[in-house]
Amino acid sequence: MLLKNSDNTLPLQKEGKIAVVGPLADTKIDMLGTWAATRDTTDIVTILDGIRKVAGDEAEILHAQGAYFTEDLFLLNRKRKEEDYLSIDPEQSKQLLEEAVDIAQQSDVVIAVLGEPRSWSGEASSLADISLQDCQRRLLERLLETGKPVVLVLSNGRPMTLSWENEHVDAMLETWHAGVEAGSGIADVLFGDYNPAGKLTMTFPREVGQIPIYYNHNRTGRPETGTSIWTSRYLDVPTSPLFPFGYGLSYTTFEYSDIRLNKNELSGDDRLVASVTVTNTGQYKGEETVQLYLNDPAASISRPVKELKGFQKIELAPAASQEVEFTITTEDLKFFNSELEYVWEPGVFNIYIGTSSEEVKSEEVNWQK
Repeated sequence: MLLKNSDNTLPLQKEGKIAVVGPLADTKIDMLGTWAATRDTTDIVTILDGIRKVAGDEAEILHAQGAYFTEDLFLLNRKRKEEDYLSIDPEQSKQLLEEAVDIAQQSDVVIAVLGEPRSWSGEASSLADISLQDCQRRLLERLLETGKPVVLVLSNGRPMTLSWENEHVDAMLETWHAGVEAGSGIADVLFGDYNPAGKLTMTFPREVGQIPIYYNHNRTGRPETGTSIWTSRYLDVPTSPLFPFGYGLSYTTFEYSDIRLNKNELSGDDRLVASVTVTNTGQYKGEETVQLYLNDPAASISRPVKELKGFQKIELAPAASQEVEFTITTEDLKFFNSELEYVWEPGVFNIYIGTSSEEVKSEEVNWQK
């Protein structure tokens, strides 16, 4: 998923000098993720390998590890056999960092491959702090001090708190632990051989104190407003996530029309048809996932502020448009009431269509029995 792309930093050109830095740039086993049934790494393409292959002969790829995953010895050696334990040498840590800064200064652009190894995700692997480890943050800070464009490629098994990173890096990709061909696919995106189209299936908080955070939460009794201090909100950060459910950028841009409805007043088994026109307003052919959400604002029990009810993936050439249509029935309105009956209740419903759970167009309908 493309999370940020300031000033069209991506896609990269297949030329010049490119620095690839970070403890996840050239690790094979971590590409498999936590739940892989095999430890065979023979055919795994690392991110560094993929970049070298896709960039071709016109680009010079420089590589440095830059940092350990962490300097916390417990985390560093978790799931290692005692005979394989690693130790931290402060001088070696300093040397790794300086090697990375040196190649960054020589390069036209820096790709920082950071995040979490596979052993930190999955069963019995929770973390209270889901930000980048201190040694990785120091590495990223030093890379940014070079003044070179920095692309952050994240390899991890969970959402992370990335507010500082989002503010400072030029571009950011969330790649998870992408499997055997991870390096090839990630490099195709970095160099524009594939236009990213992925959408987040999890919400990324701004700060760990926002957790639990998810798009389909129930409405609070005191929703946030701009006119009263007696509302449910934080004093130090917005209540909104850093990256919401359904979010994901492209190298092109898409514009949505207002929602069109076949009717605003419905009864019984009527069918509601909601449609939008999506236009590719950028320079690249691209795919877009158009998302439909519903909300029942006044029901016998508290209902989520939004619920994903449908989506369609479309592909558009530059300047092309397509009408996307959703058919909504009373089945989409149903929920389990306090008697555990699966029912729908008449009233007003909000219809949302957009590019993510946060960025949507909206309309209202009245649906009676």
